[in-house]
Amino acid sequence: MLTKRIIPCLDVRNGRVVKGKKFEELKDVDSPEVLGKYYSDSGADELVFYDITASNEE
Repeated sequence: MLTKRIIPCLDVRNGRVVKGKKFEELKDVDSPEVLGKYYSDSGADELVFYDITASNEE
């Protein structure tokens, strides 16, 4: 049987983790360090940080 892995993916813009839909109306959540530690301490198997700073530039 395959083991399920927990892999949080965090969108990072200008050094901060943000949340939004389709890179619009982004809201600041916290720093990557704080959330990375939170997910690590919560048992995440891996962490993925997406740098979206250049995404959807107009």
